[in-house]
Amino acid sequence: MATKKYLAKYRQLRQIYERVLGKTISDETWYRVVSFLKQRFSLRVESESAETIVETFAGLKRRYGALSPTREGFEERWQAFKHFYSSEGGYSGIEALSALANYLKINLDDVPSSTRYYWFSQVGLSYSAHATYHSKDLALVAFVAAKWAINKRKQTMKSATIEVLTLAL
Repeated sequence: MATKKYLAKYRQLRQIYERVLGKTISDETWYRVVSFLKQRFSLRVESESAETIVETFAGLKRRYGALSPTREGFEERWQAFKHFYSSEGGYSGIEALSALANYLKINLDDVPSSTRYYWFSQVGLSYSAHATYHSKDLALVAFVAAKWAINKRKQTMKSATIEVLTLAL
C-alpha cells in the first residue's frame, strides 16, 4: 500500500510533467510514463532526483512529440543518447560531429551541412566548428542525429534492387 507521502509526491510529479508538457494527460498515460521512467531512468518517486528526471523527460517529450519507446528506432536513438549523456567532458564542433559519425556509423561526407546545423538547432544549440559542446548537450544532438541515420539506412535498403544485389554477389 502506498504511503501518503508517496501519493503526494506522485501527484506532484504528475503536475510537474503536465506543466512542462503544456497539457493535461490521462491517468493511464501518466501510469505508462512513470513505468517508462522507472525502467529507463531508474526513477524512484520519493527520490530527490525524481523532479529533475520528470522535468527533463517532459521537456524532451514536448520538443520531440514522437518520443515513444514503442516507435521504431527508439531503442537505437535512446542508446545514442545514453552513450553521450554518460560520457564526461566536452567536444569541439568538429570533434562532436566526428564522435557522432563514429558512434552512428555514418560517413560525414554523406550528411549535408544543412542537416548538421539542423541537428543542433533542434536541441536549441547553434553549430560552430570551433565551439565547445558539453557531452550532455551532445546527447540531445545524438538523439536527433540517430533518427536521421536510421532513416538514411532505410532509404538505402529501399533503393537496393534485386539486380544490384545480384551484381554484388
